[in-house]
Amino acid sequence: MKAVVLAGGTADWLGEPKALLAINGVPLILRIVKELQALPSISQIAVVAPEKVLSILPEAPKGCIKVNATSDLWANVQLGIEAVKPEPDDYLLLCAADMPFVTRESLEKFLSKALEARADVAYLAVPLSAFQRFSALEKFRRTRARLKEGTFTGGNLFLLSAKALPNISLLADRAIRSRKSRWQLGQIAGWRLLFKWLLSHLPIVGNPFLVSISELERRAEELLGCRCKAVVADLPELAFDIDKLEDYELAQSLSTRVK
Repeated sequence: MKAVVLAGGTADWLGEPKALLAINGVPLILRIVKELQALPSISQIAVVAPEKVLSILPEAPKGCIKVNATSDLWANVQLGIEAVKPEPDDYLLLCAADMPFVTRESLEKFLSKALEARADVAYLAVPLSAFQRFSALEKFRRTRARLKEGTFTGGNLFLLSAKALPNISLLADRAIRSRKSRWQLGQIAGWRLLFKWLLSHLPIVGNPFLVSISELERRAEELLGCRCKAVVADLPELAFDIDKLEDYELAQSLSTRVK
């Protein structure tokens, strides 16, 4: 298994790379690299980031390749994948750098469940209730999806089979650009699911129009031509990321009780 860390995002309120934000004095990029290097299953890591971020990584860290980022997220994904040179039988873990509470244990749990699913594409879905308990907040801004099985928020990582990369590349750029918009993601999913999603917002007890996880998985498989699986797990530490100043302030306050 090989890992690609995407660290090209900017903290708009500072004009600095998000990966350099510190929690308990440790920059986010150093935390994710450390936790990935602690995983025996990860043989190689590529960090795709601006030079300012790459410069604070230790020289020639074990299994770590430094890749200069562009302003395009999908281009950065491709650069990272090219850097680790995956074989057809390899798995690729793509993850964001701005996860202040990522741990080796949480990564191991996700990978174990994802590999058990034997999917070509595995994506983490975290119950919103688990995220609420973790953050100690009832109300917060967070991209979420209300489905038949409950309300979920997405994790900040994917596990991909290298042999499925040609299929994935055809759709990935559009999906990545739409990842923060439920409406745009719904358009990609197709009009039938989009119509069902709109009806799911009707104030009906036991709404029969709620989309199920299995329906989304089947549609993803139709679009990508490979096996897709949502990994449902109480792993809020892998769903917590930093997009806004309020996220960073919350992470700093939580860091006193979350290790």
